[in-house]
Amino acid sequence: MNRARRPSSSRKLATKLLGYLSLVALVGAWWFGYTQSTPFTDALHTHFPSAKITETPLESGFDVKGDAEIYRVYAAEAQGYGGPLSVVFALDTNNKVRQLELLDHVDTPGYVVNVLNQRFLSRLEGKVITDGFAINHDVDGISGATLTVVGITDAVRKAAHEVATDQHLTASVLPVAWNIGLPDFLIAVLIALVLFERHLPATLRQYHLVTVGVLSVAVVGYWANMALSVSSVSSFLLGYWPDPRQNPTIYLILGTVVVGILWLGKNLYCSHLCPFHHIQRWAHKLSGNNWPIPDAIKKHSVDIINVLLWISLMLIFLSRNPAISGYEPFSMLFSLDGVGVQWYILPLALFGSFFVKDFWCRLLCPLGRGINYAVAKRQSVKKILSSELDAPKRRKA
Repeated sequence: MNRARRPSSSRKLATKLLGYLSLVALVGAWWFGYTQSTPFTDALHTHFPSAKITETPLESGFDVKGDAEIYRVYAAEAQGYGGPLSVVFALDTNNKVRQLELLDHVDTPGYVVNVLNQRFLSRLEGKVITDGFAINHDVDGISGATLTVVGITDAVRKAAHEVATDQHLTASVLPVAWNIGLPDFLIAVLIALVLFERHLPATLRQYHLVTVGVLSVAVVGYWANMALSVSSVSSFLLGYWPDPRQNPTIYLILGTVVVGILWLGKNLYCSHLCPFHHIQRWAHKLSGNNWPIPDAIKKHSVDIINVLLWISLMLIFLSRNPAISGYEPFSMLFSLDGVGVQWYILPLALFGSFFVKDFWCRLLCPLGRGINYAVAKRQSVKKILSSELDAPKRRKA
């Protein structure tokens, strides 16, 4: 009997050690990425490959020496939705913004594509350095990428106002107001329905799933376009915290995820708030199919997701770029802007959901696996604490 148990014990020990080593590697990758910094001159060299870049007394000012002339450009960085983005522009003789371009970014690619397709940068062309550069005040915003356009505008304002101060000009500084709209209110209602489902009257509870599904898809998915992903969550782990006054929705959703993990011990996002989950559920119900997952796939699916999640986080932490390994198709589905492998994954996920219940969630979703892992660890810690607290009682008995 002892011999039969040894391989099982050895496997458990090896799995445990591998788990600890994986966590240590992630912490090391995060720290390595945190200690790395890329100066603006490197990005400018990429943008102006044949020019010599010289820093100026202004933090945002750089002299670019080409073959025949020297001209000054201005570059600055600000926080977007999924991470920082930087811009570069020149000024004409009237101190107006000209030749504005996106220099670099680690923001969510789908949102950036959306912003560029709607020609948002042209709305900042011709602005004077003393302008306020505030969305919906003296700059028209666009739909579907609120924090990305705010980040671009903030970066331009930061550099422009530095130049204005250097020239002893008075810049228009507009206070940042709380941008709370109907989508935020509806998402708050959705979260309340999820958290207090048990306290609802029986007559309302029978419509709970339909109401939550419609609000999730219509508001979280399409209107606010705030479906969570590994990229969006890891941006917070990297310290890329957007201004909550500009878009409190992301904090409402993330706060609910944390409450679900720590307080309730549940994955509230995947079961209720995720719009992609509800779309899969509707597709599966529409098809009427219910194919079983083969035992071999079911046995190894969690291991596959674990590896995908670990690789994604390692790449993200090392590069400090949340979008570098984001393969989830949410932004493509809800904003109609996809990049790279998302064009192949979305049709696969939707097609699979017609035959297998929660196809994406059960077999491919790295975010869901990460939240479920956190829930499992919370339960383990609670069990250990309960055991420690009950130990004196057992000794007395």
